[in-house]
Amino acid sequence: MRLRSLRALTLAFLAVFLGATLATAFGIYFATFRTIDHLVEQRIASASAAIAPEGERAQARRIGLRIMAAARDRDTGDLGFILFDHGSQVAGNVRVTRPLPLGLSQVDVADRIKGLSHGKVLTRDLGDGLRLAVIAETEPFDHYNAARKRIYLIGFGSIIAIALAAATTFTLIVRRRITDMRTTVEAIFDGDMTQRVPVDGSGTAFDRQAVAFNRMLDRIGALMEEMGHVTNGVAHELRTPLARLRNQLSLLARDPQAQAVRDRIEEAQAEADRLLGLFAALLRIAEVESGARRADFAPVDLKALVEDSVEALEPVIEESGHRIARLALAEARIVGDGQLLTQMVVNLVENILRHTPGGTEIGITLEAGEGGTVLSVADDGPGIAEQDRAKALDRFGRLSGGGQVKGYGFGLPLVAAIARLHGGTLELEDARPGLLARVILPGA
Repeated sequence: MRLRSLRALTLAFLAVFLGATLATAFGIYFATFRTIDHLVEQRIASASAAIAPEGERAQARRIGLRIMAAARDRDTGDLGFILFDHGSQVAGNVRVTRPLPLGLSQVDVADRIKGLSHGKVLTRDLGDGLRLAVIAETEPFDHYNAARKRIYLIGFGSIIAIALAAATTFTLIVRRRITDMRTTVEAIFDGDMTQRVPVDGSGTAFDRQAVAFNRMLDRIGALMEEMGHVTNGVAHELRTPLARLRNQLSLLARDPQAQAVRDRIEEAQAEADRLLGLFAALLRIAEVESGARRADFAPVDLKALVEDSVEALEPVIEESGHRIARLALAEARIVGDGQLLTQMVVNLVENILRHTPGGTEIGITLEAGEGGTVLSVADDGPGIAEQDRAKALDRFGRLSGGGQVKGYGFGLPLVAAIARLHGGTLELEDARPGLLARVILPGA
């Protein structure tokens, strides 16, 4: 699993922590058992050696007296002693109901030794038919193992619960910070450059990161504002002299003395008109991308708006030799700027009229669903190659052959800016043949 998401990282941490905790719990649990067994085995071996030392000739009477003394002694009074003579118990302080094998073995409640639930027994062959068994409990009191299991479950269970709570709290804090940052980025992407990541003034790593991110946004906003001022200033400053120039050319064209060069004057006048249109488009895109028009948003009947726009364009479409082959509009309402949305529809159709030959058929569809509203404008013209579609959405992004087409490549970029202002996107796809421009807008 790729540890890229916050959820995956949290789950991986919890899995590792849970595995380590459980391994530690089981390790301690079984190590405790083994340690107790080892200590009990050492004790019964020592007691057995004291009752019947190695190398000493075994005598039943003497061993019986030692057993009685050991049973009265405080240090060994809790031990069980049994002396067998040819299988019969002849001395001891406990009794068993079954033969005991030589060496170490287990005893439990099934052996019916009073007061013993689990224990160890060491049985030695002393010779001459004598056998000595020494028994010791591995549980200091009844039901100790069950109590110990509960202690482990509660102790390590508490550790796991605390870790889960800490991981959950950490995840919620990080997710809230990420959500705050994503919300800010989405708002800025929609054109609201005033949004900033919330800062609580705690001075923590998250708070310092938010401050640094906001400083970056402030710097970017200042640079964009400066660039906007420069662009708008240049556009405004040049529009006035260009308007004067156009007026002078218009007056000059009406002068009888300029009859011989009137065609050239009209060409210069047309070029001045195009430059004025260029600056108007620059100012228009800057206005849209500033987000200022969002304050005028209101409910819009998009179906009626598209119908009215197409009806207004019909004379131009017929004059260019194009034809509306398909007009399928579903009921759709969104919240937006009606004038800008009309401009968007007009630009999409005019883009086809400008860049496709006469006889090209146009299809316009409007669909509304849970995922939003989709306006599609398609043609069966030459289309745009996949590698050139990104360039077509750039300002001045005229493709090859653009010198034969009037305009400066602001039609589709303005559509994209209007779509972004309304929280949507513009996608260019292959209509097979032709170009499909798809505007995806959120629903009302």
